[in-house]
Amino acid sequence: MLKFRPFVNTILISLLLLTIGVLLWIRQSSQPSYLDTVNLTPAPIPDDIFVGDKMVPPVPIADFNLINYTGENVSNSNLLGKITLLSFTYTSCPDTCPIMFGRFLGLQKEFDNALDADIQLVFVTVDPEVDTPERLKQYTETLGGQWLFLTEELDIMREIWDTFHVYVEKEGALVGHSNLTYLIDELGLVQVRYSGLPPTSAFAADIRKLQEQSS
Repeated sequence: MLKFRPFVNTILISLLLLTIGVLLWIRQSSQPSYLDTVNLTPAPIPDDIFVGDKMVPPVPIADFNLINYTGENVSNSNLLGKITLLSFTYTSCPDTCPIMFGRFLGLQKEFDNALDADIQLVFVTVDPEVDTPERLKQYTETLGGQWLFLTEELDIMREIWDTFHVYVEKEGALVGHSNLTYLIDELGLVQVRYSGLPPTSAFAADIRKLQEQSS
């Protein structure tokens, strides 16, 4: 009897595999035929979808009149006619702001020929008590930044922060603040809002979308 046990085991295993195969065939045959015509491929992402949060509807940028690091006054009307990326930072920030400065430096390389002519980068300080025009000038020139860096008296800046929904709280030398960035079109309409620290590629992609829409 023992000499036949391997043979019997082989037959049992074969019958088990055959039964599983038959059950799978029956299950597949009973599947509704209409599923054969269903397209399960994900739909392509439309070209007009922005990486950041699209503002629906776009809202006009609020009125402001601030001082650039050059000492010149800059108002919201100065942003008209160009695509503008505007963010809130401060020069003595030890953590997130250096990342954003790096993002903008990356955009300078990406859009070298278009900067100033068609695209402008703008920083607004959240620490005006420290970030005087002189300090902003030194900081911008040290980094080689091709952007506007705006400041004003504290009371005026508080109104600006509130307008752009930027939370700011200073404790000692450190400033806690919202990491918000806005993409504004040539008509002065805020089209896209970003929270956090998106990569340079995200900003670049959305800027190109605005360029395509305006061409």
